[in-house]
Amino acid sequence: MPLHLISPALRHRRLWYRYRQEFFAAGETHIPGMSAKANTYAAFLRQRRRYASEKTVPQHYVPDALYFLMDDSETKILGAVNIRFYLNENLLNRGGHIGYAVAPSERRKGYATEQLRLALAKCSELGVGEANRVLVTCNKANTASARTIQKTGGVLEDERTDCNAMVIQRYWIALDGGTHA
Repeated sequence: MPLHLISPALRHRRLWYRYRQEFFAAGETHIPGMSAKANTYAAFLRQRRRYASEKTVPQHYVPDALYFLMDDSETKILGAVNIRFYLNENLLNRGGHIGYAVAPSERRKGYATEQLRLALAKCSELGVGEANRVLVTCNKANTASARTIQKTGGVLEDERTDCNAMVIQRYWIALDGGTHA
């Protein structure tokens, strides 16, 4: 089933509510790129517009774009990926250029790997990255995410401990398919 990334639009409202609720039902409160403060789809779309521009992004954040992962039928949001246009100090240490999530019911189906591949292509299109590479991070305990990053060419640079004593693995992925460590 062909997958693609698509920008959130008004027609995705019902799908967004279902996607978001699936995370909450699974006991997950953090969904990359989706603020818990945006309780309505209208608020979510307003937030996405604000975060897309250097002029309106909140202080201590960087401009970004969010895309939904969908198949051609577009009847369900399978995942979401957040692409940050550049790195600040926080993102350099623990967030990276790309954050992604797959709906709990859609995990272990290969969607995360395909979503990250599509996000890397989108980074190339948008001119995101440093020296033709992007930083993707994950919690060391999240071995599934580490495998996904490695499958898409991620090269581990180092591990850093954040303020919550969580070990963050930092991977660089070459946008040209080569290796840039």
